[in-house]
Amino acid sequence: MLPENLSSAPVTIAVLPFTNLSSDPEEEYFSDGVTEEIINVLSRVPGLQVAGRTSSFTFKGKKYDPQWIGEQLQVGHILEGSLRTSADQLHIAATLVNTGDGTILWSEKYDRELEDIFDVQEEIAQAILDAVKIRLLGEEPALAFKRYTHNKEAYQLYLRARFYHNKFGGSDDYLKAIGYFREALKIDPAYAIAYSGIASCYLNMWFYRHMPAAKALPLMKEATEQALALDDAIAESYLALARMQMLYEWDFSAASASFKKALELNWNTADLHAQYALYLALTDRPAEAEEEAAQALALEPFSLINNFYAAYVYWISARFDLAVGQGRKLVALDPSFWGGHMITGLNLITLKQYPEAQEALEAALEINYNGITLSACGVLFGLSGEIESARDILTQMKTLQQTSVVAQYDLGIVNASIGETETAIACFQAAIDQHEPPMLFFKYITRDWLSGELYDERYERLAAVRH
Repeated sequence: MLPENLSSAPVTIAVLPFTNLSSDPEEEYFSDGVTEEIINVLSRVPGLQVAGRTSSFTFKGKKYDPQWIGEQLQVGHILEGSLRTSADQLHIAATLVNTGDGTILWSEKYDRELEDIFDVQEEIAQAILDAVKIRLLGEEPALAFKRYTHNKEAYQLYLRARFYHNKFGGSDDYLKAIGYFREALKIDPAYAIAYSGIASCYLNMWFYRHMPAAKALPLMKEATEQALALDDAIAESYLALARMQMLYEWDFSAASASFKKALELNWNTADLHAQYALYLALTDRPAEAEEEAAQALALEPFSLINNFYAAYVYWISARFDLAVGQGRKLVALDPSFWGGHMITGLNLITLKQYPEAQEALEAALEINYNGITLSACGVLFGLSGEIESARDILTQMKTLQQTSVVAQYDLGIVNASIGETETAIACFQAAIDQHEPPMLFFKYITRDWLSGELYDERYERLAAVRH
Protein backbone atom coordinates (compact mmCIF):
# COMPACT_ATOMS: atom_id res chain seq x y z
CA MET A 1 0.00 0.00 0.00
CA LEU A 2 2.00 3.01 -1.29
CA PRO A 3 1.18 6.69 -1.08
CA GLU A 4 -0.87 7.93 -4.01
CA ASN A 5 1.80 10.46 -4.97
CA LEU A 6 4.48 7.79 -5.40
CA SER A 7 4.45 7.39 -9.16
CA SER A 8 7.65 5.45 -9.92
CA ALA A 9 9.33 2.31 -8.63
CA PRO A 10 11.27 3.00 -5.41
CA VAL A 11 15.05 2.95 -5.14
CA THR A 12 16.03 0.12 -2.80
CA ILE A 13 18.61 0.18 -0.01
CA ALA A 14 19.64 -1.79 3.07
CA VAL A 15 21.46 -0.27 6.05
CA LEU A 16 23.77 -2.93 7.47
CA PRO A 17 24.53 -2.85 11.21
CA PHE A 18 27.31 -0.39 11.93
CA THR A 19 30.32 -2.11 13.46
CA ASN A 20 31.05 -1.18 17.08
CA LEU A 21 34.75 -0.24 17.28
CA SER A 22 34.53 1.07 20.85
CA SER A 23 36.68 -0.57 23.49
CA ASP A 24 33.59 -1.39 25.54
CA PRO A 25 31.48 -4.17 23.98
CA GLU A 26 28.55 -2.88 26.01
CA GLU A 27 28.47 0.09 23.61
CA GLU A 28 27.11 -2.28 20.95
CA TYR A 29 23.58 -1.23 21.85
CA PHE A 30 24.58 2.29 20.77
CA SER A 31 25.93 1.29 17.35
CA ASP A 32 22.83 -0.87 16.82
CA GLY A 33 20.63 2.03 17.83
CA VAL A 34 22.33 4.46 15.45
CA THR A 35 21.83 1.96 12.63
CA GLU A 36 18.17 1.58 13.50
CA GLU A 37 17.63 5.34 13.66
CA ILE A 38 19.19 5.81 10.21
CA ILE A 39 16.87 3.07 8.91
CA ASN A 40 13.93 4.90 10.46
CA VAL A 41 14.93 8.22 8.94
CA LEU A 42 15.37 6.79 5.45
CA SER A 43 12.14 4.80 5.69
CA ARG A 44 10.17 8.04 5.79
CA VAL A 45 11.32 9.15 2.35
CA PRO A 46 8.88 8.58 -0.55
CA GLY A 47 10.52 6.76 -3.42
CA LEU A 48 13.08 5.00 -1.20
CA GLN A 49 12.36 1.41 -0.15
CA VAL A 50 14.46 0.46 2.85
CA ALA A 51 15.05 -3.11 3.98
CA GLY A 52 13.80 -3.52 7.53
CA ARG A 53 15.90 -3.78 10.64
CA THR A 54 15.42 -7.51 11.19
CA SER A 55 16.61 -8.42 7.71
CA SER A 56 19.56 -6.01 7.74
CA PHE A 57 20.67 -7.26 11.15
CA THR A 58 20.81 -10.83 9.82
CA PHE A 59 24.22 -9.85 8.45
CA LYS A 60 25.54 -8.40 11.70
CA GLY A 61 29.16 -9.33 12.32
CA LYS A 62 29.47 -11.13 8.99
CA LYS A 63 31.36 -10.32 5.81
CA TYR A 64 29.64 -11.06 2.52
CA ASP A 65 30.03 -9.82 -1.01
CA PRO A 66 27.76 -6.77 -1.55
CA GLN A 67 26.25 -8.33 -4.65
CA TRP A 68 25.21 -11.43 -2.70
CA ILE A 69 23.67 -9.30 0.05
CA GLY A 70 21.83 -7.31 -2.60
CA GLU A 71 20.39 -10.51 -4.04
CA GLN A 72 19.32 -11.79 -0.63
CA LEU A 73 17.63 -8.54 0.41
CA GLN A 74 16.53 -7.57 -3.09
CA VAL A 75 18.16 -4.14 -2.85
CA GLY A 76 20.25 -2.10 -5.25
CA HIS A 77 22.33 -0.35 -2.59
CA ILE A 78 23.78 -1.04 0.82
CA LEU A 79 25.05 1.37 3.44
CA GLU A 80 27.71 0.02 5.78
CA GLY A 81 29.85 1.68 8.37
CA SER A 82 31.46 1.74 11.79
CA LEU A 83 31.07 3.70 15.00
CA ARG A 84 33.45 4.42 17.85
CA THR A 85 32.93 6.44 20.99
CA SER A 86 35.70 7.75 23.25
CA ALA A 87 34.94 10.07 26.15
CA ASP A 88 32.48 12.55 24.64
CA GLN A 89 33.67 12.03 21.07
CA LEU A 90 31.80 10.15 18.36
CA HIS A 91 33.51 8.83 15.23
CA ILE A 92 31.40 7.44 12.38
CA ALA A 93 32.46 6.13 8.97
CA ALA A 94 29.83 5.31 6.35
CA THR A 95 30.01 3.94 2.80
CA LEU A 96 27.27 3.56 0.19
CA VAL A 97 27.77 0.69 -2.27
CA ASN A 98 25.99 -0.25 -5.50
CA THR A 99 25.23 -3.96 -5.09
CA GLY A 100 25.09 -4.52 -8.85
CA ASP A 101 28.80 -4.00 -9.46
CA GLY A 102 30.27 -3.19 -6.04
CA THR A 103 30.93 0.45 -6.93
CA ILE A 104 31.37 2.81 -3.99
CA LEU A 105 28.95 5.66 -4.66
CA TRP A 106 29.74 7.69 -1.57
CA SER A 107 31.92 7.54 1.51
CA GLU A 108 32.36 9.89 4.42
CA LYS A 109 33.79 10.15 7.94
CA TYR A 110 32.34 12.15 10.80
CA ASP A 111 34.06 13.29 13.99
CA ARG A 112 31.64 14.97 16.33
CA GLU A 113 30.84 15.71 19.92
CA LEU A 114 28.58 12.97 21.23
CA GLU A 115 25.96 15.65 21.82
CA ASP A 116 25.71 16.02 18.04
CA ILE A 117 24.49 12.46 17.38
CA PHE A 118 21.14 13.70 16.05
CA ASP A 119 22.83 16.07 13.58
CA VAL A 120 25.20 13.32 12.43
CA GLN A 121 22.32 10.95 11.71
CA GLU A 122 20.55 13.57 9.65
CA GLU A 123 23.75 14.50 7.81
CA ILE A 124 24.41 10.86 6.87
CA ALA A 125 20.81 10.32 5.77
CA GLN A 126 20.81 13.47 3.61
CA ALA A 127 24.14 12.54 2.04
CA ILE A 128 22.79 9.11 1.13
CA LEU A 129 19.69 10.65 -0.38
CA ASP A 130 21.85 12.97 -2.49
CA ALA A 131 24.11 10.10 -3.51
CA VAL A 132 21.30 7.96 -4.88
CA LYS A 133 19.54 11.05 -6.28
CA ILE A 134 16.28 10.60 -4.40
CA ARG A 135 13.97 13.53 -4.76
CA LEU A 136 11.90 14.42 -1.70
CA LEU A 137 8.29 15.34 -2.34
CA GLY A 138 6.39 18.30 -0.90
CA GLU A 139 6.83 18.68 2.84
CA GLU A 140 8.38 15.25 3.30
CA PRO A 141 11.85 16.43 4.46
CA ALA A 142 10.35 17.61 7.76
CA LEU A 143 8.84 14.17 8.29
CA ALA A 144 11.96 12.36 7.17
CA PHE A 145 14.15 14.09 9.76
CA LYS A 146 11.72 14.16 12.64
CA ARG A 147 13.38 14.27 16.05
CA TYR A 148 11.57 12.54 18.88
CA THR A 149 13.81 13.96 21.60
CA HIS A 150 16.67 16.42 21.88
CA ASN A 151 18.05 14.85 25.05
CA LYS A 152 21.11 12.62 24.64
CA GLU A 153 20.54 10.61 27.85
CA ALA A 154 16.89 9.93 27.03
CA TYR A 155 17.85 8.88 23.52
CA GLN A 156 20.48 6.40 24.75
CA LEU A 157 17.98 4.89 27.18
CA TYR A 158 15.51 4.56 24.31
CA LEU A 159 18.14 2.71 22.27
CA ARG A 160 18.67 0.27 25.14
CA ALA A 161 14.91 -0.28 25.34
CA ARG A 162 14.65 -0.99 21.62
CA PHE A 163 17.52 -3.48 21.92
CA TYR A 164 15.49 -5.64 24.32
CA HIS A 165 12.16 -5.03 22.58
CA ASN A 166 13.53 -6.23 19.25
CA LYS A 167 14.66 -9.56 20.66
CA PHE A 168 11.02 -10.76 20.54
CA GLY A 169 11.90 -12.80 23.60
CA GLY A 170 9.95 -13.55 26.72
CA SER A 171 8.66 -11.40 29.54
CA ASP A 172 12.15 -10.70 30.96
CA ASP A 173 13.25 -8.92 27.77
CA TYR A 174 10.00 -7.00 27.44
CA LEU A 175 10.13 -5.89 31.08
CA LYS A 176 13.72 -4.71 30.64
CA ALA A 177 12.63 -2.74 27.59
CA ILE A 178 9.74 -1.16 29.49
CA GLY A 179 12.12 -0.20 32.30
CA TYR A 180 14.44 1.63 29.91
CA PHE A 181 11.52 3.31 28.10
CA ARG A 182 10.25 4.61 31.45
CA GLU A 183 13.70 5.85 32.46
CA ALA A 184 13.87 7.78 29.18
CA LEU A 185 10.46 9.29 29.92
CA LYS A 186 11.61 10.45 33.35
CA ILE A 187 14.24 12.55 31.60
CA ASP A 188 12.00 13.67 28.70
CA PRO A 189 8.29 13.30 29.59
CA ALA A 190 7.33 14.41 26.06
CA TYR A 191 9.20 11.48 24.40
CA ALA A 192 6.12 10.15 22.59
CA ILE A 193 7.71 7.25 20.73
CA ALA A 194 8.90 5.77 24.05
CA TYR A 195 5.24 5.45 25.03
CA SER A 196 4.46 3.63 21.78
CA GLY A 197 7.34 1.25 22.59
CA ILE A 198 5.81 0.54 25.99
CA ALA A 199 2.44 -0.11 24.33
CA SER A 200 4.03 -2.60 21.93
CA CYS A 201 5.71 -4.46 24.81
CA TYR A 202 2.49 -4.87 26.76
CA LEU A 203 0.51 -5.99 23.73
CA ASN A 204 3.07 -8.65 22.85
CA MET A 205 3.23 -9.91 26.44
CA TRP A 206 -0.56 -10.30 26.44
CA PHE A 207 -0.80 -11.85 23.00
CA TYR A 208 1.92 -14.45 23.62
CA ARG A 209 0.62 -15.41 27.11
CA HIS A 210 3.38 -13.70 29.11
CA MET A 211 1.02 -11.44 31.07
CA PRO A 212 -2.70 -11.59 31.93
CA ALA A 213 -5.00 -9.35 29.90
CA ALA A 214 -6.28 -7.62 33.03
CA LYS A 215 -2.79 -6.32 33.74
CA ALA A 216 -1.31 -5.85 30.25
CA LEU A 217 -4.14 -4.25 28.30
CA PRO A 218 -4.89 -1.25 30.55
CA LEU A 219 -1.18 -0.42 30.57
CA MET A 220 -1.01 -0.81 26.80
CA LYS A 221 -4.04 1.43 26.31
CA GLU A 222 -2.65 4.06 28.66
CA ALA A 223 0.71 4.11 26.85
CA THR A 224 -0.92 4.32 23.41
CA GLU A 225 -3.12 7.21 24.49
CA GLN A 226 -0.12 9.03 25.96
CA ALA A 227 1.85 8.64 22.72
CA LEU A 228 -1.00 9.95 20.61
CA ALA A 229 -1.68 12.84 22.98
CA LEU A 230 1.95 13.93 22.84
CA ASP A 231 2.43 13.45 19.09
CA ASP A 232 -0.26 12.24 16.68
CA ALA A 233 2.19 11.84 13.77
CA ILE A 234 3.85 8.60 14.92
CA ALA A 235 3.07 5.52 12.84
CA GLU A 236 4.10 3.18 15.66
CA SER A 237 1.41 4.58 17.95
CA TYR A 238 -1.33 4.05 15.37
CA LEU A 239 -0.03 0.51 14.79
CA ALA A 240 -0.31 -0.22 18.51
CA LEU A 241 -3.80 1.29 18.52
CA ALA A 242 -4.85 -0.72 15.44
CA ARG A 243 -3.60 -3.98 16.95
CA MET A 244 -5.53 -3.35 20.17
CA GLN A 245 -8.67 -2.44 18.23
CA MET A 246 -8.36 -5.55 16.06
CA LEU A 247 -7.07 -8.17 18.48
CA TYR A 248 -8.81 -7.17 21.70
CA GLU A 249 -11.64 -4.72 21.07
CA TRP A 250 -12.69 -6.53 17.84
CA ASP A 251 -13.57 -3.14 16.35
CA PHE A 252 -12.52 -3.73 12.78
CA SER A 253 -13.83 -0.43 11.48
CA ALA A 254 -11.71 1.52 13.94
CA ALA A 255 -8.73 -0.77 13.29
CA SER A 256 -9.01 -0.11 9.56
CA ALA A 257 -8.83 3.65 10.11
CA SER A 258 -5.83 3.29 12.44
CA PHE A 259 -3.95 1.02 10.04
CA LYS A 260 -4.53 3.44 7.17
CA LYS A 261 -3.38 6.39 9.27
CA ALA A 262 -0.22 4.52 10.26
CA LEU A 263 0.51 3.66 6.63
CA GLU A 264 0.00 7.29 5.65
CA LEU A 265 2.61 8.31 8.17
CA ASN A 266 5.15 5.64 7.25
CA TRP A 267 4.26 3.27 4.39
CA ASN A 268 7.79 1.80 4.44
CA THR A 269 7.34 -0.21 7.66
CA ALA A 270 7.27 -3.98 7.25
CA ASP A 271 5.47 -4.63 10.56
CA LEU A 272 2.61 -2.40 9.42
CA HIS A 273 2.14 -4.35 6.21
CA ALA A 274 2.31 -7.69 8.05
CA GLN A 275 -0.31 -6.69 10.61
CA TYR A 276 -2.50 -5.07 7.96
CA ALA A 277 -2.29 -8.34 6.00
CA LEU A 278 -3.71 -10.14 9.02
CA TYR A 279 -6.52 -7.58 9.22
CA LEU A 280 -7.37 -8.10 5.54
CA ALA A 281 -7.31 -11.89 5.94
CA LEU A 282 -9.67 -11.70 8.91
CA THR A 283 -12.04 -9.50 6.91
CA ASP A 284 -12.17 -12.07 4.08
CA ARG A 285 -9.99 -10.22 1.57
CA PRO A 286 -7.41 -12.94 0.87
CA ALA A 287 -5.89 -11.54 -2.33
CA GLU A 288 -5.24 -8.16 -0.72
CA ALA A 289 -3.94 -9.89 2.40
CA GLU A 290 -1.40 -11.86 0.42
CA GLU A 291 -0.31 -8.70 -1.39
CA GLU A 292 0.31 -6.93 1.92
CA ALA A 293 2.15 -9.95 3.32
CA ALA A 294 4.35 -9.97 0.21
CA GLN A 295 5.07 -6.26 0.71
CA ALA A 296 6.08 -6.92 4.32
CA LEU A 297 8.46 -9.66 3.22
CA ALA A 298 9.89 -7.52 0.43
CA LEU A 299 10.87 -5.03 3.13
CA GLU A 300 11.85 -7.66 5.73
CA PRO A 301 12.55 -11.03 4.04
CA PHE A 302 14.29 -12.40 7.16
CA SER A 303 11.80 -11.20 9.76
CA LEU A 304 10.57 -14.14 11.84
CA ILE A 305 7.41 -12.36 12.94
CA ASN A 306 6.45 -11.18 9.45
CA ASN A 307 7.08 -14.63 7.95
CA PHE A 308 4.97 -16.02 10.78
CA TYR A 309 2.05 -13.74 9.89
CA ALA A 310 2.42 -14.57 6.19
CA ALA A 311 1.88 -18.22 7.12
CA TYR A 312 -1.26 -17.20 9.03
CA VAL A 313 -2.55 -15.41 5.94
CA TYR A 314 -2.09 -18.58 3.87
CA TRP A 315 -3.81 -20.69 6.54
CA ILE A 316 -6.83 -18.38 6.71
CA SER A 317 -7.04 -18.59 2.91
CA ALA A 318 -7.03 -22.41 3.18
CA ARG A 319 -3.76 -22.59 1.24
CA PHE A 320 -2.32 -25.14 3.62
CA ASP A 321 0.60 -26.31 1.49
CA LEU A 322 1.82 -22.72 1.17
CA ALA A 323 1.41 -22.22 4.92
CA VAL A 324 3.49 -25.36 5.58
CA GLY A 325 6.12 -24.07 3.17
CA GLN A 326 6.18 -20.74 4.95
CA GLY A 327 6.54 -22.51 8.30
CA ARG A 328 9.45 -24.58 7.03
CA LYS A 329 11.07 -21.41 5.72
CA LEU A 330 10.82 -20.03 9.26
CA VAL A 331 12.44 -23.14 10.70
CA ALA A 332 15.28 -22.78 8.19
CA LEU A 333 15.71 -19.11 9.10
CA ASP A 334 15.90 -19.85 12.83
CA PRO A 335 15.39 -23.36 14.23
CA SER A 336 15.20 -21.87 17.75
CA PHE A 337 12.05 -19.86 16.95
CA TRP A 338 9.08 -21.85 18.24
CA GLY A 339 6.62 -20.15 15.87
CA GLY A 340 8.05 -21.76 12.75
CA HIS A 341 7.67 -25.26 14.17
CA MET A 342 4.18 -24.52 15.47
CA ILE A 343 2.69 -23.02 12.31
CA THR A 344 4.14 -25.94 10.34
CA GLY A 345 2.63 -28.47 12.73
CA LEU A 346 -0.81 -26.83 12.86
CA ASN A 347 -1.15 -26.92 9.09
CA LEU A 348 0.14 -30.49 8.92
CA ILE A 349 -2.67 -31.44 11.34
CA THR A 350 -5.16 -29.98 8.88
CA LEU A 351 -3.55 -32.03 6.10
CA LYS A 352 -3.81 -35.10 8.40
CA GLN A 353 -0.05 -35.65 8.24
CA TYR A 354 0.05 -36.51 11.91
CA PRO A 355 3.57 -37.96 12.39
CA GLU A 356 5.15 -34.94 10.70
CA ALA A 357 2.88 -32.63 12.69
CA GLN A 358 3.92 -34.29 15.96
CA GLU A 359 7.60 -33.83 15.17
CA ALA A 360 7.09 -30.14 14.47
CA LEU A 361 4.86 -29.45 17.48
CA GLU A 362 7.07 -31.29 19.93
CA ALA A 363 9.95 -29.10 18.74
CA ALA A 364 7.83 -26.00 19.36
CA LEU A 365 6.85 -27.24 22.83
CA GLU A 366 10.44 -27.92 23.81
CA ILE A 367 11.41 -24.35 22.87
CA ASN A 368 8.36 -22.58 24.29
CA TYR A 369 6.44 -24.51 26.94
CA ASN A 370 3.21 -22.57 27.37
CA GLY A 371 -0.53 -22.68 26.68
CA ILE A 372 -0.16 -22.00 22.96
CA THR A 373 2.16 -24.90 22.22
CA LEU A 374 0.52 -27.26 24.71
CA SER A 375 -2.89 -26.73 23.13
CA ALA A 376 -1.48 -27.41 19.67
CA CYS A 377 -0.06 -30.73 20.87
CA GLY A 378 -3.35 -31.56 22.59
CA VAL A 379 -5.30 -30.97 19.36
CA LEU A 380 -2.90 -33.19 17.47
CA PHE A 381 -3.37 -36.04 19.92
CA GLY A 382 -7.14 -35.58 20.08
CA LEU A 383 -7.70 -35.50 16.32
CA SER A 384 -5.31 -38.39 15.69
CA GLY A 385 -7.14 -40.58 18.22
CA GLU A 386 -4.54 -40.54 21.02
CA ILE A 387 -7.12 -39.55 23.62
CA GLU A 388 -5.09 -40.35 26.73
CA SER A 389 -2.18 -38.29 25.46
CA ALA A 390 -4.58 -35.39 24.86
CA ARG A 391 -5.91 -35.75 28.41
CA ASP A 392 -2.35 -35.67 29.72
CA ILE A 393 -1.88 -32.36 27.88
CA LEU A 394 -5.00 -31.01 29.62
CA THR A 395 -3.52 -32.00 32.98
CA GLN A 396 -0.29 -30.20 32.14
CA MET A 397 -2.23 -27.10 31.10
CA LYS A 398 -4.20 -26.99 34.33
CA THR A 399 -0.97 -27.29 36.33
CA LEU A 400 0.66 -24.54 34.28
CA GLN A 401 -2.42 -22.35 34.78
CA GLN A 402 -1.54 -22.01 38.46
CA THR A 403 1.59 -20.00 37.65
CA SER A 404 1.24 -18.80 34.04
CA VAL A 405 -1.35 -17.59 31.55
CA VAL A 406 -3.31 -20.38 29.86
CA ALA A 407 -6.13 -19.08 27.67
CA GLN A 408 -9.67 -20.42 27.92
CA TYR A 409 -9.38 -21.11 24.20
CA ASP A 410 -6.32 -23.29 24.82
CA LEU A 411 -8.33 -25.49 27.18
CA GLY A 412 -11.42 -25.42 24.98
CA ILE A 413 -9.82 -26.59 21.75
CA VAL A 414 -8.19 -29.61 23.39
CA ASN A 415 -11.48 -30.58 25.03
CA ALA A 416 -13.23 -30.19 21.66
CA SER A 417 -10.67 -32.46 20.00
CA ILE A 418 -11.50 -35.33 22.39
CA GLY A 419 -15.25 -34.86 22.14
CA GLU A 420 -15.78 -33.10 25.48
CA THR A 421 -18.24 -30.74 23.81
CA GLU A 422 -19.93 -29.22 26.84
CA THR A 423 -16.64 -28.36 28.52
CA ALA A 424 -15.28 -27.02 25.26
CA ILE A 425 -18.28 -24.76 24.67
CA ALA A 426 -18.01 -23.35 28.19
CA CYS A 427 -14.35 -22.55 27.60
CA PHE A 428 -15.02 -20.99 24.19
CA GLN A 429 -17.82 -18.85 25.60
CA ALA A 430 -15.48 -17.65 28.35
CA ALA A 431 -12.84 -16.92 25.68
CA ILE A 432 -15.37 -14.82 23.76
CA ASP A 433 -16.36 -12.97 26.91
CA GLN A 434 -12.70 -12.16 27.55
CA HIS A 435 -12.00 -11.29 23.89
CA GLU A 436 -9.14 -13.76 23.62
CA PRO A 437 -7.34 -13.38 20.25
CA PRO A 438 -7.72 -17.02 19.10
CA MET A 439 -11.49 -16.55 18.90
CA LEU A 440 -10.94 -14.17 15.98
CA PHE A 441 -9.75 -17.23 14.07
CA PHE A 442 -12.45 -19.58 15.37
CA LYS A 443 -14.44 -19.89 12.17
CA TYR A 444 -11.31 -21.14 10.38
CA ILE A 445 -10.52 -23.51 13.24
CA THR A 446 -14.04 -24.99 13.10
CA ARG A 447 -13.71 -25.19 9.32
CA ASP A 448 -10.54 -27.27 9.57
CA TRP A 449 -10.76 -29.26 12.81
CA LEU A 450 -14.32 -29.42 14.10
CA SER A 451 -16.41 -29.83 10.95
CA GLY A 452 -16.42 -33.64 10.85
CA GLU A 453 -17.58 -36.06 13.51
CA LEU A 454 -16.67 -33.45 16.16
CA TYR A 455 -19.12 -30.98 14.66
CA ASP A 456 -21.69 -29.37 16.93
CA GLU A 457 -23.98 -26.65 15.62
CA ARG A 458 -23.16 -24.55 18.68
CA TYR A 459 -19.57 -24.24 17.44
CA GLU A 460 -20.95 -22.58 14.32
CA ARG A 461 -22.86 -20.05 16.40
CA LEU A 462 -19.76 -19.32 18.49
CA ALA A 463 -17.69 -18.88 15.35
CA ALA A 464 -20.17 -16.29 14.09
CA VAL A 465 -19.96 -14.09 17.19
CA ARG A 466 -17.23 -11.75 15.95
CA HIS A 467 -18.26 -11.99 12.31
